[in-house]
Amino acid sequence: MPTQTEHYGLAADVVTDDFVQPDHQNRVAETLDRIVGNVVKQLLSAGVYSGWLIQEDKSVAAGAGLVQGCWCGTATSQEITGLQNDAVNYVFAVANSQSAPDGAVDFSAQLTAEAPSGSVYLGSLELDAEGDVLVVDNATDADRGCFALKTDTVSGSGEVEAVPGGAQVSFVVDHTEVASFLVPGAIEFEVEGDDFEVELRKTYQKAQFEVMATNQSSYPRDLSYSWQRWGIIE
Repeated sequence: MPTQTEHYGLAADVVTDDFVQPDHQNRVAETLDRIVGNVVKQLLSAGVYSGWLIQEDKSVAAGAGLVQGCWCGTATSQEITGLQNDAVNYVFAVANSQSAPDGAVDFSAQLTAEAPSGSVYLGSLELDAEGDVLVVDNATDADRGCFALKTDTVSGSGEVEAVPGGAQVSFVVDHTEVASFLVPGAIEFEVEGDDFEVELRKTYQKAQFEVMATNQSSYPRDLSYSWQRWGIIE
């Protein structure tokens, strides 16, 4: 007999000839749309993940991205609709009726920079009176901030020998060869003993941070430290 899933009570373990009430199918569709749809639309940023560059032939290169809560992808170049001659055309990726089931997407142009609801801005294309391309601008302010939410943890240790009493020492911890963070996160920094007061600076940098340590004792001390850092990697 069918069972129910742990979290949402959906029908599972269905086999041939089992009777499944229409309500079960409706619950699957409604649950998926409400939970997954809201998570994707409300918590994830729409934008280009890869490709989708405007080209000289008035098309958009292959790529992928998140548009109006749908993961869309194109394997080849696709034409831009709605282009007008003798004007600057602003180009957007726009979801259509096949975006959710198939990942299809439209690329359309308009004469205003105000984005249509749920669309992703790609840049602009300026055409002359004959329709020839004058300027292609894959804008730096375009919606190209969609990235994989891959996390990582890096760690290390080190020592600064014979820091004079009352003196301050500054150094940089660089973890470029291990990991570079697109979104740097928390840092846990530990020092052996109680002689040093530590302040972390420039923690916004993706592959390093600065340490400022003060020897609060009156005698030279070795600064032995260890650290760990979390974040979303590039």
